[in-house]
Amino acid sequence: MSPLDSVGDSVTSKLVSLALDAAVARQAALAANIANVDTEGFRPLGVRFDQLVEELRGRVTDRSKDESTARQVQSMHDTLESSPMIEDPTVSKVELDMQMAAITKNLVLYQSLLAAQGKLSSMLQMVITEGKQ
Repeated sequence: MSPLDSVGDSVTSKLVSLALDAAVARQAALAANIANVDTEGFRPLGVRFDQLVEELRGRVTDRSKDESTARQVQSMHDTLESSPMIEDPTVSKVELDMQMAAITKNLVLYQSLLAAQGKLSSMLQMVITEGKQ
């Protein structure tokens, strides 16, 4: 395994990519909820990503499980793409103020993930250039 593999194709990199995709799916669900705030019988949509990530908690720091964790991340990504939005069983009607708060929270999360991805890219660039500017 080369240094490029460990940085560019790491579990951390895959998790950040998955989390970015989940944030996009969550934003779409929140936008649909806001667009249908006055639609009679509309049930709010959500994304199950938080539950999926909870399953991985603690595994990411154990480097011996990187291969199985990477497979699980790919499986989570496939699940997210096949059904990104589901009806949220905990909420029966759209509350506009809660949806706006959730969009703001999701935006902050997305910006943080972009910053993390930028740092990973910077590390990859440093490996490629051997630390030379």
